[in-house]
Amino acid sequence: MRVEDAGARTWLGIALAGWAVCVWVLAMFGMGGSIDRLDDDPALRQALPSPGARGDERLGPLPQYGDIAGRPLFTEDRRPQAFVIDPMGDAGEAGNDFDYVLTSVLRTPDLQLVILQPTGGGEPLRVKQGDAPEGAPGWVLQSVEARRAVFAGPEGPRELELRVFDGVGGQSPTPMSAAVRAAAGPGMPMAVTDAGMAVVPGAVGGPQPGTPDAAGAPPGGADGMPAPSAAAQQQAAQDQVDAIRRRIEERRARLRADEMSQTRPRPTQNK
Repeated sequence: MRVEDAGARTWLGIALAGWAVCVWVLAMFGMGGSIDRLDDDPALRQALPSPGARGDERLGPLPQYGDIAGRPLFTEDRRPQAFVIDPMGDAGEAGNDFDYVLTSVLRTPDLQLVILQPTGGGEPLRVKQGDAPEGAPGWVLQSVEARRAVFAGPEGPRELELRVFDGVGGQSPTPMSAAVRAAAGPGMPMAVTDAGMAVVPGAVGGPQPGTPDAAGAPPGGADGMPAPSAAAQQQAAQDQVDAIRRRIEERRARLRADEMSQTRPRPTQNK
């Protein structure tokens, strides 16, 4: 590169390098070697300030302040109020307030989780093993079994049994139509599916051998009225089975959705 093509940065770098070389040469010849500390000079020392005279005692005798206790400043009637200071009171009440029902248990090789429902009603709480519910920080989930969970708290271990369905509430079963009742007859057995529905065995496939329909004689109703035709009975039974199948599929879909929502990890926020 030619000298006339050098830029400002190049000339600045050359100037710095030259200055560094000059300082190094001067240091080799003893620059800075004669610097030394001065001798102590008592005349340069400054005297410490003398402490001031001690003043009179500002606080008087204790009976002088009796009005503070007799007429408190921060009460409405300016009269003493009885109170007790317990620094652990709030924590103890929060830790002992444990009133939940065990509604679900989730056990996997990597996760032990239960779902609690407050007895008085409210949103369900998900608690992992080693954690405590939000409303009861003093109770820690110690172990999880198939139908039981053990919590350790201030009052000792407490076991919660898995709540089972008692038949109260829930979704009512699909009502059985009159045609299906007529197809069943007074002596026909009824099968119950896992969704709680009643089905007439063999109703979809037509009349069973050995029944009055199979023999060719149309059976009469219990009240003496003529029974529906075979085609009407088969159609009613088919509609009943389709309704039951839809109920079962919807129930299985809800169970799968609940399991996926329980096992899905919560998003974490990086602070």
